[in-house]
Amino acid sequence: MNRHHSLWIIPLGLFLSLASPAFGKEIALHGLPVVQTRISKEISHNVKLDNNQKLTNALIITKEDGKYYWETRDRRELIYTSLKDFDLFIDLETGGYIKVMTKDGPVRYMEHISIKKMKAFTYWGNLITYNPKGSE
Repeated sequence: MNRHHSLWIIPLGLFLSLASPAFGKEIALHGLPVVQTRISKEISHNVKLDNNQKLTNALIITKEDGKYYWETRDRRELIYTSLKDFDLFIDLETGGYIKVMTKDGPVRYMEHISIKKMKAFTYWGNLITYNPKGSE
C-alpha cells in the first residue's frame, strides 16, 4: 500500500466509527484545515498545509446525549452557542474554541488551540459536514 493511501485510513476509520449509531454519537462538525497559524509572544506565522497535514489535523466534533465533544483534541467537552453570524464551541478547560461562520458565503471554521506558556495554534479550514443540532 502506498504511503498516501495509508494516511487516509486513520481519519476515515475514526470518522466511520464515530458516525456509527451503535456508539450513540453523531458528527456535529467535520472539517479539514487549509492553513495553520503558529503563535507565541515572540512571533506568529502561517503555514499552508499539504494534504497529509490536512488529514492529520482534521477537526471532528461529535454530539452525544446533548453534549458536544472535541474528538480530535482529547475528547474534551465543549459548550455550544449559536450567535447571529457564527456558532461557537468553547473548551472551558483550556480556552480553546472553534468558530464557525454561518452567514455571508460558504460555511468555514477557525479552530484555536491554546497550549502551555502562552503558545497557540489556529487552524483555518473548510467544512465537510456541519450539523450542530443533529437529529433533535
